[in-house]
Amino acid sequence: MNRRRFLASVPLALLYARAGQALAQVPPSAGLRALADRKSFRFGSAIDPEDVGNPIASQIYIDNVNSVTPRNQLKWNATEKMPGVFSFGPADQIVAFARKNNMRVYGHTLVWYRTPDWVSAITDAATIRAAMNRHIKQVVARYKKSIDAWDVVNEPLEYDVPDLRNCVFRRLLGDDYIRMSFDMAHEANPDAMLVLNETHLEKKSEVFEQKRARILKIVENLVARKTPIGAVGLQSHFRPGLDRIDPEGMGRFCATLKDMGVRVFITELDASCHFLNRDKSSTPVSYAEIFGDVITIAAERGDLKGATVWGMSEKYGGLDEKDTNPGAACTKRVNLYDENNDPRSSIDGIKRAIEAM
Repeated sequence: MNRRRFLASVPLALLYARAGQALAQVPPSAGLRALADRKSFRFGSAIDPEDVGNPIASQIYIDNVNSVTPRNQLKWNATEKMPGVFSFGPADQIVAFARKNNMRVYGHTLVWYRTPDWVSAITDAATIRAAMNRHIKQVVARYKKSIDAWDVVNEPLEYDVPDLRNCVFRRLLGDDYIRMSFDMAHEANPDAMLVLNETHLEKKSEVFEQKRARILKIVENLVARKTPIGAVGLQSHFRPGLDRIDPEGMGRFCATLKDMGVRVFITELDASCHFLNRDKSSTPVSYAEIFGDVITIAAERGDLKGATVWGMSEKYGGLDEKDTNPGAACTKRVNLYDENNDPRSSIDGIKRAIEAM
């Protein structure tokens, strides 16, 4: 694939004020939201309630995205910790922020192998199906007017092998739990875009090629049974120096989905600098190509409906849970702005990709 030279990084010079607060340096608008709006493209980011409450962090979202994904606040562990007892306060806060700033909201996630202990302890099919039905319909119906897309099933395959994950839903309901989940979500909101979200579908390796093939078989079966699946989500968590994008494999995958009438979302795009030293050709400049190329391939070969990065500024992000090396070059996942709120080259890669649409 031909790659253009990424644009020069935008300068940092804007001062942002709030009543009763001291002036604080924040990045100027990178133009990403204005550009995405001009292209009628959904560009978003994961967000936390702490970001909403921070005037500097929240302004970065307002300047750059037209869609937000609650990072953890809509997961089963957050919304239904006890059977039938629902809690939506943090998620409601994010939805209100989105509404105030004319942003869309992408829901993440309804059915995932990481569940509250009471769900994992269920031992019979009727009980788990009833729990799924209650949970999905309660959550989706609550946000029927606010959330227009959902990761219905998240990570149905094992992380590094192309096998279906042996989660409690599959153990008790079989492979058909995926179809059931989509049908339940569709009943709660027939207008929502329903997404199957998975890892490693963009990367180069024989195992990941097998994961793409397995997901295509799942989708083909769902489509044949008239299941209301609208898209496949490509998480796109990259480790420069370790992972490589597979332009051909990813491109074929997206094109095959398009032929089936199934769209694509980039759902959790970020990177890590932990492995840069494994490849001398990888530098911080490489983030421009990583972030830009994954969006470009999906847009050129598939029916790309949106892209979401997994956070805006590292300054406000949590420590990388996989960071076990105190001497590593970074301790957080790489996003669009670094610890000083200075722009990374990833912004330029995203600009390039959206401008080419």
